Amino acid sequence: MTIIHMNEFERTRKGLSQQECTALLRECRELSLSRLGEALTRMMDGVDDALFELAEKAESNAQQTQYFDAMREVRLKRAAMEAAFRSRLLEGFNAEIRREDGVQSDADSLSLDGDSLDLVDDERLEEDLAVKNMITKIEVNCRQELGALNQRIGFLLGDRELARGDNPIGPRVICTAFLDACADIESGLKVKLIILKLFDRFVVGNDVLPLYQALNRLLTERGVLRDLRPTVKRQPGSGASVPDSGGAPAMEGEEQDFLATLQGLVPQGGGLPGLPGVGGAAGSGRGVPATPAFLQDLTLLQQGDAELAGGLAAIEAGAVAAGTVNVIRDIRQTAAAQGVSGTDAMIIDVVAMLFDYILDDDNIPDPMKAQIGRLQIPVLKVAMLDHAFFNRKSHPARRLLNALADAAATWDGEDDDSLRRRIEAVVQRVLVEFEDDIALFDELAEEFEDFLERERRRAAEAEARSARLLDNKERLRLAKQAVKAEVEARCNRHELPRFVCGFLVSYWQNLLLITRVKEGEDSLEWKRALATMDNLIWSVQPKQVQERERLVRMLPGLLGALREGMTLISMREDDFQDFLARLADRHAEVVNQAAVGTVEAAPPALDEDPLADLPPLGGEEADEDGAPVEENPEVTTATLHRLIREENLGDIEVEEITLGEDDPQTVEAEDEYLEMARRLEQGTWIEFRDDEGQSHRAKLTWISPISGNYLFTNRQGHKSADMTLQGLAAEFRRGSARIIEDVPLIDRAVSSLLDGLRGTG
Repeated sequence: MTIIHMNEFERTRKGLSQQECTALLRECRELSLSRLGEALTRMMDGVDDALFELAEKAESNAQQTQYFDAMREVRLKRAAMEAAFRSRLLEGFNAEIRREDGVQSDADSLSLDGDSLDLVDDERLEEDLAVKNMITKIEVNCRQELGALNQRIGFLLGDRELARGDNPIGPRVICTAFLDACADIESGLKVKLIILKLFDRFVVGNDVLPLYQALNRLLTERGVLRDLRPTVKRQPGSGASVPDSGGAPAMEGEEQDFLATLQGLVPQGGGLPGLPGVGGAAGSGRGVPATPAFLQDLTLLQQGDAELAGGLAAIEAGAVAAGTVNVIRDIRQTAAAQGVSGTDAMIIDVVAMLFDYILDDDNIPDPMKAQIGRLQIPVLKVAMLDHAFFNRKSHPARRLLNALADAAATWDGEDDDSLRRRIEAVVQRVLVEFEDDIALFDELAEEFEDFLERERRRAAEAEARSARLLDNKERLRLAKQAVKAEVEARCNRHELPRFVCGFLVSYWQNLLLITRVKEGEDSLEWKRALATMDNLIWSVQPKQVQERERLVRMLPGLLGALREGMTLISMREDDFQDFLARLADRHAEVVNQAAVGTVEAAPPALDEDPLADLPPLGGEEADEDGAPVEENPEVTTATLHRLIREENLGDIEVEEITLGEDDPQTVEAEDEYLEMARRLEQGTWIEFRDDEGQSHRAKLTWISPISGNYLFTNRQGHKSADMTLQGLAAEFRRGSARIIEDVPLIDRAVSSLLDGLRGTG
């Protein structure tokens, strides 16, 4: 008698033999290896550019060297990495095909369970977290295609639910294969994480979904589950059903872990702190779940029909619409909610505590907080429909809430109308459209993230302009300080006639500024301008007899260079002729003194003439009151305006260059606030508060490589402020600036809830 296994019978009934199933699996494997191999090749083409860009932006020589070393290492090992990736994909595929019940594969060895974190070294943990994030991203972004592919591959394996192991072309196999391919990278954890991020961005983000779509088309064309429909599964302890995400079975276990953690923290027979008890069945999964009628009443209350909401009709519709008070606590007190026990009762308590945290969160401005507060009832319904909300960071509703909160934290008041209107529109769609289809949150999250990405691209362009403007301003100020130092050093080093020193300070200094900005400090023009200044100074110094002929030979070229320079800066002809007349008199005096031999010695060399003992600018020809020679502000202003215009330096105010350049630089004592400012990273958001109590929010966009000054921009990328390291530290010290936390809202709320329960346990 022939024995036919049920799985083989099912395949035979569908018209596929065991040999045909094996051939289809082999075809899927080859298609996957080919597509993913090509995707990795494209990605590796960009690794070199990414590392070079990071090297250019490196803040230290050591960091720059690390990136250049990494570039060389990746070039040398690229072929081996691509081969290793293909090899590990093949091994992973074959291992899942052959896996037996209860046998763990290499891909399952990611060390991310909370109980084992202390057993894993920090570097491996970082790598595993990066891989886990990629896996989750695929499970969320490819939910529908992956769910269908799981069932079709399971059908071919005779394991429809994939109970024995993972999909051999699933996200865990793909991502673990690439992690293994990076095992030989020796340039450090940071470089390895950068490469993993590039794989996430390009391969995971661009190529996995098309691969799954191609595999599903292939299998459908070959007759494998052509009429497949999305499945629906009931969440444990819930009174409703939600669409199956087609995702990993591990998620359900993680949800149970979260609920078990809560149950372990709640006093036996009691409720969560500050909320009424829920009876002996609290959190156990037993008791009376929320009924469809209770969920329908929540929907009516959410949509503004409080009078029709049955047992919830006593809840104030105005409070629900305002979003500024915790209405979940009011709902918990109703008779309808008191009739709910077990896990769903605990869910009500947990959501109430989450919104206690959210409505008290300083990271979110009050008007934006009220918008998020309007989502209390939809969030409660989501949590009761799908308990994974608490555990899965990628859950659609959690993803939307975090995106709304992150964007709201950057909102800078009523001037930022586009963000306010978009958030209001998203909230309104949830209130009007959401009944029990959680897919709405996925759609809204994707649309909102697309909106934010468009805004970020526009802001990035504005940020670049703001940074370029500040960079130009600082380079112009630095150039002005440099030319001033060149002139000042020479005037202090020599005893010069006052008219010569005045010419150098008011005119030649501006020529030097133009030359340095336009041509650069290494240019021949810059060196000629300095040489002309030195020759002018030498020409008016007392001379020995033997130096007379040199002076006579030099004068035509010197006068020509002076005229050329003054023509360039548009010195008034009358002023220039007056200067030349006085210069001629001085030269005649020098020549005559040399002719009669009244000069005994040449001026001392520079290294024999200590600067500390010399008079201020203008030497002995300063005014009687000892005032030094000052530059002509009109000439300086005209020169700066010209440079700003001709060099397209942007909307720079001349006063920003000239004011405060002689102010003494104060150095603050080292303290925690100075260190806080020093450790601030680009991209960090800060809330500043002025003396009137008005606040505005700005992002640290750029740190000047010249001065170390910080540029802050608003959400649109426009300059909000620029300040020194010491200035920012002073703001922290006064309490007029604070860092906005860069942790997703729901993550912070859940952590705060668990920490609070542990503290009361």
